[in-house]
Amino acid sequence: MDYSKFVDAVLEKDDAEISRQVKVITAVLIKFLTVRMDAPLEDAQDCAQNTLLIGIEKIRNDEIDHPDALINYLFTTAKYEYLKRVNKKREVPYDELPEHHSDSPDQLNRLLDKEKMTLLKRCMEALKSDYQKYIEYWFQHPGYETSVVADYFNISVSNAWTKKHRVINLLKECVEKKIQK
Repeated sequence: MDYSKFVDAVLEKDDAEISRQVKVITAVLIKFLTVRMDAPLEDAQDCAQNTLLIGIEKIRNDEIDHPDALINYLFTTAKYEYLKRVNKKREVPYDELPEHHSDSPDQLNRLLDKEKMTLLKRCMEALKSDYQKYIEYWFQHPGYETSVVADYFNISVSNAWTKKHRVINLLKECVEKKIQK
């Protein structure tokens, strides 16, 4: 693939071309992470998204010397983004040391989770209908790449990603408000 088109689109702020290029590059990065790094699809998607944001910033700051070097930079960045994510998941906070080694009963946690799901359903019903359809589609297809969802809703990948996180934040805020009542 000719990555100079992507570099030119970023430098010229051509959103339509950036969107087209991002779809292709995202798929390449996700494939790289899932095959080479054995990353779960969701982690690969997030890391690819972060990598592209970092790459775009590097291009805009003129820190990438040659378009041919871009893909190597993106692969390396994606790999380190994934490794950071894996290490972060492994970190165990030791603010308080456990007093015993046995697990406590989880009935209370299950009741709380059930209550949270009920609140989430109420919050979803309060969303605008287009947001409801959008987030329900994501819930029904959690493994789909952002580009697939973007195609389904006929929007750009960046809009799909932004809309997803906007809806998730709305739901999170709604659930938190209802929990505090």
